[in-house]
Amino acid sequence: MKKSILFITYDFPPILSPESIQVQRRACALARNGHRVHVLTCCENPDFEFLDHQLCKDHENLTIHRMNRLPGEKWLHYICGGLEITDRKFWWKFPAASTAIKLIKEFQIDALYTHSTPLVNHLAGLAVKETDRNLHWAAHFSDPWTLNPYLSYRTAIQRKINKMYEKTVISRADTITVTSEKTKELFVKGLEADRDKIKVLPHVFDPSLYTRRKTEPQKKIIAHTGNIYGLRSAAPLIEAVNKVQPQNLEFHFYGRMKEDERQLAEQKCPELIKFFDPIPYLDSIKVLSEADILLVIDAPLKDSPFFPSKLADYIGAGKPVVALSPLSSTTTQIVRDIQKELLVADSADVPSIAALIRRLDSINLTELRNEGKDFYNMNNSYENIREALFNE
Repeated sequence: MKKSILFITYDFPPILSPESIQVQRRACALARNGHRVHVLTCCENPDFEFLDHQLCKDHENLTIHRMNRLPGEKWLHYICGGLEITDRKFWWKFPAASTAIKLIKEFQIDALYTHSTPLVNHLAGLAVKETDRNLHWAAHFSDPWTLNPYLSYRTAIQRKINKMYEKTVISRADTITVTSEKTKELFVKGLEADRDKIKVLPHVFDPSLYTRRKTEPQKKIIAHTGNIYGLRSAAPLIEAVNKVQPQNLEFHFYGRMKEDERQLAEQKCPELIKFFDPIPYLDSIKVLSEADILLVIDAPLKDSPFFPSKLADYIGAGKPVVALSPLSSTTTQIVRDIQKELLVADSADVPSIAALIRRLDSINLTELRNEGKDFYNMNNSYENIREALFNE
């Protein structure tokens, strides 16, 4: 029997973010298969967000409910950012929960789905669940919460409050979904979560977006899309490129990079590493379609549980994927699964990266092929989504 479901997600097109794109794909997969999908999201022009209206999609079974802008919404972001409870959108919990309760009654909703980031979506879901314990609630974590190495709290009390909310969400939700097996194990071991109710829902790609390259470049183009920030660094790659001076490779970076690393590349190997401004999402898919090899750079975190959403888009392009990532990471495991050749080097190991570059400089691309890409195809994801969100 087809069911109705309510998504609570601050990020949804036209917001341009990995979460927005992935949650829309799950909503569309359910809608195309006959379920009635309602999405509760923010106003049309939210503060602090990049917008791309080309991302928006319609379906007869998909209804978008947008919140009205609250008075002083911009200041609420600043205030909540200082509180460090979930995130700067903590204020969203209150209008989202009250509106969701009304929508559930009006449209006779069968199941609830909350998606983070932002993490506050789960607090809205928790408030809704308290009003109806029989409503099936699935909570999706693209990244960990308090166990996320990218997050830090200024005080012990802030960490304690977040930990309390995190444990409550994980215990009250009927299903927890995560993007990788490593994140699942992190939740089980680090949070004592019930293994049986945690399902893996990986990021997926949309095969309809990709095109074929019309011309052949003189060199093999290795492309990286997206910003490099935080614990991620391109410096080891730059040092390795400078050391090897490959004859048949050219690196293209689309997005922002730390200024000192950009200057390092321009100083040491300007002919081999090219920089381009950030581009709209659909244009980035065209870049992936026309490149020869696709590059992902992870932070040097042992046993990293993160599944970069760009990796799903890379898989969809059907090109060889090169990963600068710890050998124990989720990224390395995925690359091992999808292609014949394991093109991986530790993201902080310059000699290993240099050896990989030499290999790429001489390799025949016809020797490389994707093997497991269909698993990450959004058109094949419906059964996994249905099972997780409806517990069927």
